[in-house]
Order: sequence, then C-alpha cells, then structure tokens
Amino acid sequence: MGLPPVHASCDYAEPVRAVISRWKDHGRHDATPLLAPLLAASVRAAVAERGWEGLPALVVPAPSSPRSRRARGGVPLESLARRVQRESLHTLRVAPALAHGRRVADQAGLGTGDRRRNLDGALILAPRWHEVVVGRRVVLVDDVVTTGSTLAEAARVLSDAGASGVVAAVVAATRLIRSTDPVAGV
Repeated sequence: MGLPPVHASCDYAEPVRAVISRWKDHGRHDATPLLAPLLAASVRAAVAERGWEGLPALVVPAPSSPRSRRARGGVPLESLARRVQRESLHTLRVAPALAHGRRVADQAGLGTGDRRRNLDGALILAPRWHEVVVGRRVVLVDDVVTTGSTLAEAARVLSDAGASGVVAAVVAATRLIRSTDPVAGV
C-alpha cells in the first residue's frame, strides 16, 4: 500500500495514549518534553536504518487539516518536530511541506479501507516546497501510526515530488489484531 519503513518508540497504549491525546487534542503543550525523546529515538532509528547518519535530511510532519489546526490553535506535531531537531538532530531540518488538498473525514472510528479511501489523493505538496523536497532525504513524522494510511499517502506525495528517499518515524504505533478466522477477515 506504499507505506515506507516506519519506526516507533512504543506501543500506542496507556499511559502514552493519554499523554498524546492530552497533548494533541487538549492543548497540553507541557507534554512536549515527554514526547520529544520518544520521537527523537524513532527518528534516529529511521535515519540509521537508511544509513543517513550525519547526512542532511528533511523532517516532514504529517499535515493537520485546517479544521484541526483551528481547533488545536496550531500544529502540535510541527512544534514537537522542531523541538526534536533543536535538541538532538542538528543535521535534520523541519519542513512543513505537506498540506491537505481537499477536505477529509476525521480518521477516528474509520476502518483500514475507509481510512485509505478517505486519504487517497487528499494530500499535496504545499506551495513553494517542490524545490526544497526534490532530491532530498525525508523523514516523515507523525504522533501515532494506526493503519498507515496517512504515512502512505504522505510518502506518495513526497516521492512523486522527487524526494530521494522516504522513511517514517512516529512516537507510538497501534498493535493491529489479525484474525486467523477467514470468516472474520484480516
């Protein structure tokens, strides 16, 4: 489905789930120092896996919808990525290069297929970012990976824009439960 290699520091379970929810949806920016080391560890693992240590690369946050930006009073993920870059990853530069090209439904509550359909073709390269992205290594960052739909769509846009390589790093990843019962599905 186009998902790049993804590195996560931990499972999306308590207490991390509560911290991320409060940080992102309830304005608890004081949780940024708790989340920054987790995202930094994931970014370092992603960079190491690609052999990019010490090489310049872009850190591109997954975009927030305009509705989410208004509700949250900004883009917490971009602030988190900037803190990670300032504190430990000096060869990387944060580049908010992605945007929503069309309106999407809230991903919460959608299944895997619905999430993919919801995001298919929804993201674009933000204006004036093409020359910055082309030929560059990119570490795509997000707070949580659930089905991978957001990361896959973002990686598609960045690859289509000419990024030389894309890898993803997140704070936490959900554990997908797969059934071996063919009637229940996967």
